[in-house]
Amino acid sequence: MKKKEEPKRNVYLDVQIQNQIMEVENFMKLCEHAAQKDDGRIDENESKILKSMEKNSNRFIKSMKKLLQ
Repeated sequence: MKKKEEPKRNVYLDVQIQNQIMEVENFMKLCEHAAQKDDGRIDENESKILKSMEKNSNRFIKSMKKLLQ
């Protein structure tokens, strides 16, 4: 029996997916830095916002990584 041939990967599309992952990771680092910028610490409200953003960002990154498999 002949093995089913897998479609070729579009390396350009893969690179764009990887770029988006890096952009989100950098965005989260910048947001954490911005939260500390005004008073040198992250207060409770800022922490809540960052945790929510991190949760959603991680979900997005996970879904993007699945596309690379």
